[in-house]
Amino acid sequence: MNAPSKRTGKTITKISFSPKKRKVSVYFGADKVEISQDVFSDYYLYVGKELSSKEYQELLFKIKQDSLYQYGLSLASKGCYSTFEIVMKLKAKQKEEQSVANVITRLKKAGLLDDKELAKEYKEEKENLLYGEERIKDDLLHKKVIAPEIVNALRFTHELEHAKIAASQIEKKYDRYPYNAKLAKAIEALQRRGFSYDIASKAVSSYKKSSKNESKNLKITGETLLKQYKRKYEGYDLRQHMFAALARKGYEIQSINQYLEEVL
Repeated sequence: MNAPSKRTGKTITKISFSPKKRKVSVYFGADKVEISQDVFSDYYLYVGKELSSKEYQELLFKIKQDSLYQYGLSLASKGCYSTFEIVMKLKAKQKEEQSVANVITRLKKAGLLDDKELAKEYKEEKENLLYGEERIKDDLLHKKVIAPEIVNALRFTHELEHAKIAASQIEKKYDRYPYNAKLAKAIEALQRRGFSYDIASKAVSSYKKSSKNESKNLKITGETLLKQYKRKYEGYDLRQHMFAALARKGYEIQSINQYLEEVL
C-alpha cells in the first residue's frame, strides 16, 4: 500500500475584496498576496483550491508583471513622461529588460505613449512660459531623450514675439544698470531662457535710454563705491579705483569723469 503523497502546493484559505483599492487579497494560510481584479479574473481562484508549487510561482510572476504594468500605466496617464523616462522608472522597479519592454509595448498599443505628441505639448507649454527654441529643444533631446527627428520637426514661429514679452517682463529687474549694461544683462537672461542671441538682441531693442535715470543711478552706485574705497585709498588711487569700478558696471567714460569731478 502506497503512502499518501505529501502536499507541496499552497491552499487558498481566504479571499477578500477591496473595492477602493481595486485589489483582491488571497490568503494561503499566513501568506497573503494582493491581486488586481484583472489578474484575479484570469484565474479560477476560490477558497479551498490548492495550487501546485509551479502554479503558485506562476501566479506570483503574473502579479509582479501586472504590478509593473500598473505602475507604467499610472506614469503614462499623467501625460508628462517620455518613453525613455518611463523605461528608466520601470527599470528602477524591475531590472528584467524583457518585462519592461513588454510594458512599453502594451502602453504604446493602448495609445498611451506617443513621444511625438508629448514633444508638441511640451513645446507649447514651455512657449507659454516664455522659453525659447534652444532651451526647449535641449530639454527634449537631453532630459526627455526624445528622438532628434521628432524634436527637429518642431516649428517655432513666434520666437521674437515671445522674446519681446519676456524682455518687457525682465526690464525692470535691470533698471539700476547703465543702459548698455542693462541691454547686455537682458540679452544674457533671454539666452538662458533659450532664445538665440539674434532674437534676444531684437527683443531688447525697444528699451529706452534715460539720461536722467542713468545719472541718478550713477550717483547712487558711486556713493556706495566711494564709501567702500575711501577706507583703503585716497587721492589718485581712489580716483583710479572708482573709475575702474564704474566702468566695469557699464557707465560711459564721459559720465564717469563728470561724476568724479563733482565728488573728488
